[in-house]
Amino acid sequence: MPKEQVTIIDRDVLKVLSTDTRMDILKILKDGKRMPSFVAKKLGKSDATIIEHLHTMMDAGLVQKTAAPGKKWVFYSLTDRGMGIASSKPRQLVIILSTSLLAFGLGIGTMFGNLYGSRTFGAASEAPMLEIAQDTAAKTVPIMFTPDIMTVSGALIVLSVLGLAYYVYRRSKMDDDMMEVMR
Repeated sequence: MPKEQVTIIDRDVLKVLSTDTRMDILKILKDGKRMPSFVAKKLGKSDATIIEHLHTMMDAGLVQKTAAPGKKWVFYSLTDRGMGIASSKPRQLVIILSTSLLAFGLGIGTMFGNLYGSRTFGAASEAPMLEIAQDTAAKTVPIMFTPDIMTVSGALIVLSVLGLAYYVYRRSKMDDDMMEVMR
């Protein structure tokens, strides 16, 4: 598994990115090289304003300038540092999604275990048995299922569904924000 590159954001970078226009430029340049006129048109700003912001971002090491050889076209793109900031994954959403899926699996597993695992086979006095090793001696104890387990199972399922709903909401909000920037 490749290591994720860590991008250190210092005070200067935070100051540069404190402007909404520069954050919008960062998002646009995430998709590749762009001319200042393209960025200006996307953001509804003048070319001069965009070029000024791009030069500020170049000074912070977030953007690089590339001139097309033999032509007067100039393109701007993100540096590795800029790309590290623009493409950082929303770790909070990843944690919420994985925790919700784990809770859902545990809730369903516990519920089915309680519903179907507590049935006895054969004589009514027989109960499912679980071996528990303590030190060197192993003991056999009956598995006990209670209504509390069903409550915990239900709570895990409800919490996981709420977590998944929150994940979907936040993810769609992020997509809407990105679409808004691209207009």
